[in-house]
Amino acid sequence: MKINNINLMQTFGKSPLLTCKIKDEKTQKSNNATLYKMDPNNEEDRKDIFRSKNTINIKKDFHKAYTENNNSRDFYILQNDKTGEVISCAETTHRYRTEPGANYGLYTLIEEMDENSKYINAAEPTLAYIVKRAQDRFDLSVYTAFGEDKIPSLKREKFTENNLGEFYIPHKRFNSMIDKAEEHSQIEYTA
Repeated sequence: MKINNINLMQTFGKSPLLTCKIKDEKTQKSNNATLYKMDPNNEEDRKDIFRSKNTINIKKDFHKAYTENNNSRDFYILQNDKTGEVISCAETTHRYRTEPGANYGLYTLIEEMDENSKYINAAEPTLAYIVKRAQDRFDLSVYTAFGEDKIPSLKREKFTENNLGEFYIPHKRFNSMIDKAEEHSQIEYTA
C-alpha cells in the first residue's frame, strides 16, 4: 500500500479553540460563543473577517497576511454561536525583547484587538486564550499595542501599565488571570 504525502500547507479554515458564555449588555442573557483561530488562506475565514463591522482593526493585516502568504501573525475571532456576530477579535505576534530589565525575553504582543459593546466583558475569553497560549509557549509576558481607551477591561484582567505607557501582564499573573476568566466566562477549551 502506498501512502501519499500530505501537503503541509493545506488549510482547513477556522479552528475552534474554546467555547464560553458571554452576557448581552441589554438583556443580561447569556449567549454561547466560540473562539476561532482564523486562517488568511481560507475563503470562508476571509468572508467572516470582511463581512463583520466588528473586525475593522484586523482587516488590513488579515488581507496583507493573505496576499503575502505570511503566517507570522495569528488572528482570532470570538463569535456568537447563534447569530454569528463577532463579539471580539484580536491579532497577535510572538516576539523577543532584548532590552535588559524585568520583561526581557519571549513575549506575545497583541497588535490589534476590538470588542463588541453589545456584550459584557467581550474581550475576556479572547484575552484568556492569548495569555494561556503565551503560557504554553513559555513566554515571559503578554503586551498590548494599545491601552484602556480601546479595551477598558485591561486592568480588570490583571494587565498593568508600565512607566512607558505599555500595558502588559507578566507570567507570574498568567494563572490568576486565566482562572478568573475561565470561571467568569465558563470557558471550556477545545484545542
